[in-house]
Amino acid sequence: MIIDIHAHTTNHKLWNLHTETATIADLERLAEEHGVTKIVLMATYFPFKGSGLHNEELLTRIGDRKLFVACGSLDMMGNVELGVMRLRRLAQEKRIVGIKLYPGYQDFKPSGVTAFPVYELAEEFNLPVILHSGYLHHCCSDASERRCGFADCPLDKLEYLSRPSQFFGAAQRFPRVKFVVAHLGNPHFSELRDLMRICPNVYTDISGTIEYAPEEKEALRAEIEHFITLVPNGVDRLMFATDFPIQSYADTIALVESLGGTIHPGPWACDDNMDAGDPWGIGDDGKANIYWKNATKLFRLEVNNASIEK
Repeated sequence: MIIDIHAHTTNHKLWNLHTETATIADLERLAEEHGVTKIVLMATYFPFKGSGLHNEELLTRIGDRKLFVACGSLDMMGNVELGVMRLRRLAQEKRIVGIKLYPGYQDFKPSGVTAFPVYELAEEFNLPVILHSGYLHHCCSDASERRCGFADCPLDKLEYLSRPSQFFGAAQRFPRVKFVVAHLGNPHFSELRDLMRICPNVYTDISGTIEYAPEEKEALRAEIEHFITLVPNGVDRLMFATDFPIQSYADTIALVESLGGTIHPGPWACDDNMDAGDPWGIGDDGKANIYWKNATKLFRLEVNNASIEK
């Protein structure tokens, strides 16, 4: 059983990815092929690009399909009060299972007061907050094609907002909110591990991280193993996700399966019950946590007519 906690859908044709389309029908077909039982789809708000798949449109595309649930979002550069009010209505109606924010793609400080009403809403309704972290994907291939209309790409100036270090204040001020720092913070892996060691309410996922050179895949596997051995409860705070269509299901499953060998924890993982040099394997139980158990608890999802509550 697999739950993908971070995916996207679009009706537009795609370029330079493993797939040319990422429609709802594509996701349904791939879910059946790969044993995916639930997909959490992200609403998107990209004000610089003037694009996005907003809450109501995403929910309309999902319809009554049981495979999908939605994470709502909002434009943090626009009318935040109105955006929070709309999210509140969706939360009250139980139409969303989380909230996705896009620091860097939007110009706001994720630990600043502007974001506090979002975190207060998340705390009230026990909704996890997914934060984009790491690289920003530009909307144009080169400087001659500025879809956003800016002479200098704003994303180049705002990428620092998506670093894991920017989330410390929020995670510490709102300890009852579960924060999912997406994409392992790629490439700021150690920075995210520092955050997760200090803040047990911070989780992460393996979405949108795979590079296709063999040596880069091996380096990524090693980074994930460092997250697994984090104290406290590293394997309980790591989740399967693709960032589809950025990452394929086949590649993401292969990545999890590659974690089945012996892992040698480093000093970041030490506590009274573990020595840095002691090897241990993730095992089937650990893989189940990554594939679906952690997500079921965090998002309070029903799987096969059963739910697991924290």
